[in-house]
Amino acid sequence: MTIRSHFDELELVDSLAEGLLRYLHFDTKSVERTSLAVREAAANAIQHGNGPGGNELVSIRFQIENRHLTIEVSDRGSGFDPDALPDPLAPENLLKASGRGILLMKSFMDEVAFAFQNDGGTVVTMRKRTPSPPEDATNCEEND
Repeated sequence: MTIRSHFDELELVDSLAEGLLRYLHFDTKSVERTSLAVREAAANAIQHGNGPGGNELVSIRFQIENRHLTIEVSDRGSGFDPDALPDPLAPENLLKASGRGILLMKSFMDEVAFAFQNDGGTVVTMRKRTPSPPEDATNCEEND
């Protein structure tokens, strides 16, 4: 999906992520945490990547392969140094209203990686192992 670099687009991102995670049989806690990680990545792409309200777009890609869900969130910003970010758990940062997005992503996902494009833009790639479908789940093709 591609969204405008506007915070009001995050509701659409939430809805799509939650629906997909439920379809993949994630439990309620995993749906909440994983969709929050996706929302944080998209919000960071808007706020720190493209800048809110601009004409640039944020791209969000969901891929399911080999029992893993891979989510890529791309912006067109100038990038950042993940190692230079303030520690959100440091005493001086504990009461700050922001700065925990990447910590949450890393806490809730199995893998989180950042790639920086030569022509500008950041790609955040997050992976999460998908649960086994319930034994009573039916395959749509079998019912046709």
